[in-house]
Amino acid sequence: MQIGEATFKIGDNINLSGWDFMLNDLTVKNYRCFKDLHINGFARVNLLVGMNNTGKSSLLEAIYLLVNQDEIHRSLIELLQSRVEIDKFPSLIGDINQYQSSQYLSQEIHNLFYGFQSDTPNILIESHEQHNLRFSIHKINNYSIFKQDAFEIVCSSGSSTPIKINLLADGTVVKQDNLPLLVKKPSLLLASSNLNFQKLSDLWNNILLTPKENKVVSALQILEPAVSRIGFTSYPNYHANILLKLDTYPQPISLTNMGEGMRRILAIAMASVTVENGFLLVDEIETGLHYEAQSQMWRFMLEIAKELNIQIFATTHSWDCIASFQEALAQLKDNSIGKLFRLSRQDENVRVVEYNTDELSVAVRQSIEVR
Repeated sequence: MQIGEATFKIGDNINLSGWDFMLNDLTVKNYRCFKDLHINGFARVNLLVGMNNTGKSSLLEAIYLLVNQDEIHRSLIELLQSRVEIDKFPSLIGDINQYQSSQYLSQEIHNLFYGFQSDTPNILIESHEQHNLRFSIHKINNYSIFKQDAFEIVCSSGSSTPIKINLLADGTVVKQDNLPLLVKKPSLLLASSNLNFQKLSDLWNNILLTPKENKVVSALQILEPAVSRIGFTSYPNYHANILLKLDTYPQPISLTNMGEGMRRILAIAMASVTVENGFLLVDEIETGLHYEAQSQMWRFMLEIAKELNIQIFATTHSWDCIASFQEALAQLKDNSIGKLFRLSRQDENVRVVEYNTDELSVAVRQSIEVR
């Protein structure tokens, strides 16, 4: 490929807002720990379980890259940065050291590939049963002029012309035209750590004074029934930057005084109502939540997923979380809305076992290990 070569074509804009757009299947090849993974039969709400290092978080990443093709290179860099320890990534803590940041980012992009080797076959992530989404990335040879490795990202959706982006290992885009949106679907990936003030504030700006604000309040009432309102101050470094109004107290209460579970519920609820007609991915969803709160949290998630046409993928290590998921599903007339998928290592591959609601009910009732 020549540096000045015009290889980027403009495809048709595809706005899928309002469609019943869900992933039914997923194929992942050569991405992180996945040599060749195929999953079929996703539900609207999917709980992913398995031992450590079976790829639960990596599977969330793969789904995020596939459905978040709007500014795909930014999504990829965001994922890479999230894997880097903060003390090794100065730009994340305000010390602008572009060279050092680039060095660590370059290392992380190589780690995306199976076996940590970018010279292995292409990364491929696709779903073709309904919507024919495809994401791939491979190393480009003969880019020595830049004195670092370069990669080509290719995205496609349906019959649209594929979009190609040339990306250097330090995150620099070498060539990009005015690209269309292949998939314009809202999506959020919540890590096991909670969202910072700025991200929560940005989400709140899209919720404030809409009916969705009431849904967030109802989610907080899972842990504190007296919550009636939420407010954000303009002082993010002040201890009272997120305030709650409780019916039992005359003055607002800082969220920091309410425990880690309240912040987790707030983040999950705000993310849920923000990604209407889209995708929500949550790593270690049970973080900070007691078993009884998890049951109510799952009822909220199942209800909001159906009401706002959201597809949810979440991971957990917790048996309590699995049991509460099953309990919430059992209370629904249509319990096919949820499924559990267990990931386990088998030689060089990751194996997936699916549990529908009935099978999960038996497993929980008989204490059969599914984690």
